Amino acid sequence: MPTSAGFVPQFPNADEAAKWNGIEADHLAWRRRLVERQLRQERLDQWMGYGFRLLEYLIVIGFGLAFVWLGFHAVDREASLQAVPLISGGVAGLAGAVLAVRNKRG
Repeated sequence: MPTSAGFVPQFPNADEAAKWNGIEADHLAWRRRLVERQLRQERLDQWMGYGFRLLEYLIVIGFGLAFVWLGFHAVDREASLQAVPLISGGVAGLAGAVLAVRNKRG
């Protein structure tokens, strides 16, 4: 069992479990609840990680579509030279943010 979420004692083998039951009858149930709570928390953390990753992708796609729309809008209005710094700076900033997030994870 990974120890990333904190310290959770290992579940005992049969001999040790019998000794603990002799000392305190509810100890194994308490330990089992502790392990199950940690597993639920780890699953919740994984799902939250998936959600944030999906949100990152949606934000990147949204900004990408916004820059494409801005480019088409500028070409239609014959103002493409004024829009080039906006679009290129925005795309460079977006690429930098994506790379920073990816390098932080690795």
